[in-house]
Amino acid sequence: MLQVDRLHSEKACLQKEKSELQRTVTELGSSIDKMHRDKVALESQMEMEEEGVVNRLNRQLDAVMSNMQALESKLEARGINVKELGPLPYDYPTEWVYGRSPRGSNSGLSGSRSYRRNSRPLSASSTGSQGLSVSGDLGSLSAMDSSRFGNQLDQGHWQAERNVPDVRLSSKINLSPYASIPEINSSQRQVPQAEQEGFNWRAQWYPVAVVNDLDPSRPHATKLLGDDYVLMRDADKVWRCLEDKCSHRLAPLSQGRIEPSDSTLMCSYHGWRFNGEGHAVSIPQAHFQSPTAEQASCNSNRSCVKSYPTQVQEGLLFIWPTSGPESFVHSSAVSPAGSQITDQITSEDITFQHTMHFQRDFPVPYDIVVENIGDQSHVPFAHHGVAGSRTSDWANHFKLSAVNRDLKQTDGYTYDLEWSPSGFKAPSLQHVSFTPPSLIEYVTPHEGKPSTVWFYITPLDQHNCRVFSHSVGCDPIPKPISWLLSKRPRWLDHLVLNEVFDGDMAYLHQTGVITKNQDASLDSWARNYFLASEADRSVTAWRKWYHGARGQGGPFKAEGTPLVPPTPLKREDILDRYAQHVKSCPSCSKALKGVQTGQQALQAAAAVLFLVLAAQLGQGTSPISWPAATAASGTIASLVLQRWLHGLEKKFTYENYDHAK
Repeated sequence: MLQVDRLHSEKACLQKEKSELQRTVTELGSSIDKMHRDKVALESQMEMEEEGVVNRLNRQLDAVMSNMQALESKLEARGINVKELGPLPYDYPTEWVYGRSPRGSNSGLSGSRSYRRNSRPLSASSTGSQGLSVSGDLGSLSAMDSSRFGNQLDQGHWQAERNVPDVRLSSKINLSPYASIPEINSSQRQVPQAEQEGFNWRAQWYPVAVVNDLDPSRPHATKLLGDDYVLMRDADKVWRCLEDKCSHRLAPLSQGRIEPSDSTLMCSYHGWRFNGEGHAVSIPQAHFQSPTAEQASCNSNRSCVKSYPTQVQEGLLFIWPTSGPESFVHSSAVSPAGSQITDQITSEDITFQHTMHFQRDFPVPYDIVVENIGDQSHVPFAHHGVAGSRTSDWANHFKLSAVNRDLKQTDGYTYDLEWSPSGFKAPSLQHVSFTPPSLIEYVTPHEGKPSTVWFYITPLDQHNCRVFSHSVGCDPIPKPISWLLSKRPRWLDHLVLNEVFDGDMAYLHQTGVITKNQDASLDSWARNYFLASEADRSVTAWRKWYHGARGQGGPFKAEGTPLVPPTPLKREDILDRYAQHVKSCPSCSKALKGVQTGQQALQAAAAVLFLVLAAQLGQGTSPISWPAATAASGTIASLVLQRWLHGLEKKFTYENYDHAK
């Protein structure tokens, strides 16, 4: 008996030790997982710092070269023959190469830049952790960077010295992005594009509406970057954009009306009218005093409403969210970001067009939506059974390559993606590009002409954005099928795409709420995200651009606007198809009205047929007689069709998306 008790005691001890070992293993696993996340975050941070240092060195060297050119102009203006001084250590770059130190280490970025003047080569070299120097036969430029990419380089000075027989020149050149030489007017020099810091989110074209969906007989309200605007079509049939605020008492002009006689915009509060340029053309109260008083008031700058440049491209209305005369000049020299293949295809090449200028508002922050649309590895799972399949043999086949890191100031990023969009066909290669501020395009090459699907993502405010989608197919398709596809109603495509977007809408909204409440700017993405596979490289590319020197953390952070975390919405509001799309889409609105009218007609028909059936049965007619059977079957058919239309109506308004199925 004692031996049995001892065995039980030893067993209990062993079980206790086993539990402790399991707990230790679990803790070790958690520690390893945490170390792995920290490693990924550190590597991402180091890569961002490396890229920032190289870009900064590049800009600073360009600034020095530009200022040396300005110094040369100054010397020539003072009568000094620069050519007699010998070769100067600058000219246009002919080579710039980024490389890694041996064994793939990230700690040493190196670059080389060659210059040539008067056929005599000079060179410049840089090392991120050691410094950068420019040297020549008769002079030198040098500056030392701190060992950990500190601010010494930004806050330091470049020393330019030149020894010549009769002249000794020494000039300290400040390393600001817009460096200038003392006594030289900065307006006399052109600031290179590479010297400009960051992306100007206001000096860009943003799509805000599908032109064919706008009713020209009424004004339309819209938002962009947190500001309110009103769209109107003037007497010249040109769509205009004004600030949605009457200059009189600040009432919203979007709640006004378009005057049919001259296509001016009337404020419905006091009847003031404005033309497409924002000038007041009628003030009824001043006119009552005298026409002269009205004219004087209309001529006052204070009666004007701010106007903004507009442009129509690819069926979309774009606005430039900066007002003033200069904005119209600057915007006229810039075209909205557009598809890469529009100049490669003609209308005869297009075999089908899908989604047909689909537009929907997302209750999700702009950066979260861009991140999602650029990540296709979620499609087989979030859109299972609608636009992909999680059980497909190709569900997890995602290969990213050729991620472009050598970018110009106005560029975004590009990469090649090998995957299976349908989930049932073998993977194919697509070229993916993001062109700031809002265009993502997937181009699929074919033997003939390429096909494309593009998305515009417009930031309405900090918590909402507007997505436009369109696709053009150039695949070889039999003409009868192509003809049938061209005749399908537009709202049918929109129903499909609404269901696709519902597949991840709730996820995106909840992700925005969680991440933005932890970190409103999401600058800590590298620590919060565990990006474990090659498929996540698109997310890394986007976040590096958005939070790096170009994107500056997005339009609101770049402007210094206080960031406010979003609040969670009810599921019915997150998936509200009517508010987010249908009410602004004439095709879907008309279809919804037809569905609702059809339900009412079927309900009435069912009631009449039921009364006819009741009357026949009351007269002793056999239930299986032709009149009674016809009335009964008609009643049932009407109720079945009415129920089907009721289900179709939900697809225009709200339908819960169940991922558990």
